[in-house]
Amino acid sequence: MRYNLEKRNRFAMRTLDAFSSTMFDLLETKSFETIMVSELCSLSNYPRATFYNYFEDKYDLLEYCWDILKSKVRLYDFKDLETDHRIYEVFGRIYDFFEQRQERLFRILVHNSLEGELYTSFKQYVKVQILEIMDTIDFSDHNGLPNRLWAEHYCNTILLVLEHSFLKEQRIDKETAVSYLRILLQK
Repeated sequence: MRYNLEKRNRFAMRTLDAFSSTMFDLLETKSFETIMVSELCSLSNYPRATFYNYFEDKYDLLEYCWDILKSKVRLYDFKDLETDHRIYEVFGRIYDFFEQRQERLFRILVHNSLEGELYTSFKQYVKVQILEIMDTIDFSDHNGLPNRLWAEHYCNTILLVLEHSFLKEQRIDKETAVSYLRILLQK
């Protein structure tokens, strides 16, 4: 991202909000692959030069959009929680976020397949965020396997249950999803 987010001012925030809101709105009507920077600029009422003052390209904007979602889900400040609580708190926050926005999520998924660039980018972003949290957990009591292996296992299992809950099968409630997670993690 070209813009330094540490230098937040109301004009920059308004510009960033306009571009990110437009991106999310467009994703409800078309695939990410077909969205053009010129279209983002036109609908946001900003010139292309302004877009490029903030972002390298539409992928950079998408990364910023994921950062916005991260702050809305509140994927931070888990160090004080015990290992088991941390895992289920992360899962619960992501689940609640998806559940509250499931209509918008469905509209986006109508135009963006699970094999497309949008979902691939989202899954990779979420994986990195969950791994950051899981890397703070000491798994030393887990049969001597490396921490990173456990962190990736937990991360992949969380993503698997979220996909099953919202994207691939009939939607399941949070209690059922948590029970699936407990069974798969054997906790």
